[in-house]
Amino acid sequence: MIKDRLTTPQITVQMFAAMVGVGILTLPETVGSKAGVDSWIAIFIAGFLSMVAVSIMAYLGNRFPGQSIIHYAPLLIGRFLGTIVLLAFLIYFLFFVGTVVRISADVTKLFLLDLTPVEVIIIGMLSISTYLVLHGVNAIARFNEFIQPLALFLLLLVLTQTIRDTDLGRILPILGDGIRPLIRSLPTTFFAFLGFEVLLFIQPFMEQPRTAQRAALLAIGTTMFLYVIVTILSIAVLGKTEVALVEYPTLTIIKNIEVPGAFIERLDSIMMMVWIPFSVTTIVMFHYCASLILAQMLGLQEHRVIALLLIPVVFLIAVLPRNILEVDKWSQLASLLGASLISVVPIWLVVMYKWKKRRQRV
Repeated sequence: MIKDRLTTPQITVQMFAAMVGVGILTLPETVGSKAGVDSWIAIFIAGFLSMVAVSIMAYLGNRFPGQSIIHYAPLLIGRFLGTIVLLAFLIYFLFFVGTVVRISADVTKLFLLDLTPVEVIIIGMLSISTYLVLHGVNAIARFNEFIQPLALFLLLLVLTQTIRDTDLGRILPILGDGIRPLIRSLPTTFFAFLGFEVLLFIQPFMEQPRTAQRAALLAIGTTMFLYVIVTILSIAVLGKTEVALVEYPTLTIIKNIEVPGAFIERLDSIMMMVWIPFSVTTIVMFHYCASLILAQMLGLQEHRVIALLLIPVVFLIAVLPRNILEVDKWSQLASLLGASLISVVPIWLVVMYKWKKRRQRV
């Protein structure tokens, strides 16, 4: 019996926290290198595709009240295949957490703690994540409710200071290079929305599960508009050529801000303080879902012991890549696995559900 209960707004914030993270810093470069000035269109299309995918997930959750994919996947596709699917999700979550932790640690070391070993930063982030995960989904929800609106407000406040340096002519002409670059950028752009799949695991905690789709669509919509704002500002300040060459365009445009009176000398430090909560909450959500999967597959009532046992695994994944190029490869592999699971598994389960329902009627 599930004791923890989440409200509809809490689910929205949880999903927003899971999606928004590293993408704030890297998305303008990754999508800009492929779609150029039409990057914002690619983000809208990827956001729409994410909305379709999450609607299918919400539909599945409503068909099995009080149950997550951990319970209904074996019922629909059999115990063996269901276990394979859950193991794939577990591997995906662990690799995603590991790569996000490593990227977050690398960025933090580069811009804030240049003398601190990256391993120490990784341990610090995992400690915060584990502390929240051990206290359950309600504690995570309350933390996100407090930190996410504050971080989002500060981020938008900092971004407004870049407007004086923008040239909106740099995002024109629309579709000037045709539609092919736009299509080529969609897989990369879709990866930036990964995180909404946590609905498959947290929908059973909802007080009103029927509102899951509405909550998920609002979370994706908010994420989409935030990504569009960040990307448009990056291109409008730097230009499409420079955006494709800079590793972290968002930080670059913020570093160029000059505050009148020199009241604050480095807004990029404030940006880092805003961004770290975004990355930590992403880590927390995936860490929690991984712990939930393994605990329930092992028949445990609590996920706390599993959350602790997963720390060395995630730490190993985070420290194994030797440089930023290897981290990027690992991140792409994790994103590809996640996108494959999201694209195939929910549709497969819906088809099996419809087929079983039809057989029952006959």
